[in-house]
Amino acid sequence: MSRARHDSAGPAIEIRTGAWFGEQIRRLDFPSGWRAERLDPADAPALDDAGLERAFAEPLGTPPLRELTRGRRRAVVAIDDLTRPTPTPRILPALFRELRAGGLDADAVRILVGTAAHRPPSPAEIATKLGPELAGRVEVSVHDFMGPDVRPAGWVQGGPVVLNRHFLDADLRVVVGAAVPHNETGFGGGAKMVVPGVAGRRTIAHFHGALPPRTVGQLEAEPGRRDRRAWSEAVVRHVGVDAAVCAAVNARAELAGLFVGDVVEAHRASARRAAEIGRTPVPRALAEAADVIVVNAYPLDTDPIQMAKSLTVARKFPGALAVCVNAASDGVFYHGMGMGSGLHVPRLLSNLPRWLASPADWWAWLRGLAAAAPIPLLAARVSYFQLNALAWSRFAARDAALPLGDGDDVRAGEATGEPVVWSPHFPAWGFRRRYPRGQLYREWPSVREALARRGPSGLALVLPCAPLQLPELV
Repeated sequence: MSRARHDSAGPAIEIRTGAWFGEQIRRLDFPSGWRAERLDPADAPALDDAGLERAFAEPLGTPPLRELTRGRRRAVVAIDDLTRPTPTPRILPALFRELRAGGLDADAVRILVGTAAHRPPSPAEIATKLGPELAGRVEVSVHDFMGPDVRPAGWVQGGPVVLNRHFLDADLRVVVGAAVPHNETGFGGGAKMVVPGVAGRRTIAHFHGALPPRTVGQLEAEPGRRDRRAWSEAVVRHVGVDAAVCAAVNARAELAGLFVGDVVEAHRASARRAAEIGRTPVPRALAEAADVIVVNAYPLDTDPIQMAKSLTVARKFPGALAVCVNAASDGVFYHGMGMGSGLHVPRLLSNLPRWLASPADWWAWLRGLAAAAPIPLLAARVSYFQLNALAWSRFAARDAALPLGDGDDVRAGEATGEPVVWSPHFPAWGFRRRYPRGQLYREWPSVREALARRGPSGLALVLPCAPLQLPELV
């Protein structure tokens, strides 16, 4: 925990914003007469090169990757996109050295960008994700969850398995991701790089709809409960993954831990490391006294929809007004399955004729209902997601053309609706659809002025990298 700097305008705290997109330090100044406290996580230093090489040399639960590679002809390496902070520019060169040591040159390796139901990244964004050593030098495919490159691969525990054909056709499969705290699977990475990372529409609908979530920060499923991560790991066991490369990142989005090996063992090790890094002790008295909790969406501040993860952290402070700092750098309010974008009835109705004409969709829905029973909420969710898919091409032809829009003009009153968001790029139309009671500002001074109208004094707590943080009252 660190104290704010003070000047004539009031206390000020510096934070990082804009991961992957011109990252910079921003200064948050608060009203004169207010207090501000920055609640830092435990954090960790960046992993050095020796530690990175050691992770590949000492895998968990599998032989070294170079040994697994021998005799293989074609490898696929599934990575995440820029919505995640996985430091692939540091990881991939070492991974490719391992593959080469096992007999596979770069021209026998395909990078598969596992977008799940996110938008496709641009060529420049792909180059950023690969890093200078590999950009333009390796074959890259971008997953499309509604495109022609998905095909069925059976059923697992009542759910349809539809995956990218490049992933299925490879005889060596490697996944690379980061164990960032996640609202639905405990932590990201691991098997989630396959489901939903390289999965088709019906599989993603079952994953998000028919199965209960695993609480953020939770390592294992509750006894006797099959949740979303448990099902994704069952799918991975069904189709096969040879090695998982699982990272943990620190408060500066640097590689702070790396674990290679079995898709479950390596993931749990990286998740434990992420939990250590993100642990944020908060004195109970301080939390109860807070008037405002400021959650900075860094380093998950590229895609506007990912802000939901930061707001989950804000709910740990129920008596405080939630204020989110979100660069929302790409400015594109899109998720192909509607996650984080709220209920949009026209989207459901437009998909109804296609769904009624598809026996495969009916069958997936009926089996999803059976898996969801007897929980009404899950039955409703699986029905919603069966009808809610929106291809990027349809979005790009319509909603993507909508103007960014201005922030809400609320200068005449207090900041009372939640969430209060400072974002230079969050599209106003998407914000109003998702957060009809929220307030969107384009400039931080407008937020400060709104806070000042709440009273001459107050206490603001600032979580500088909220998606990575796991607050604990002490």
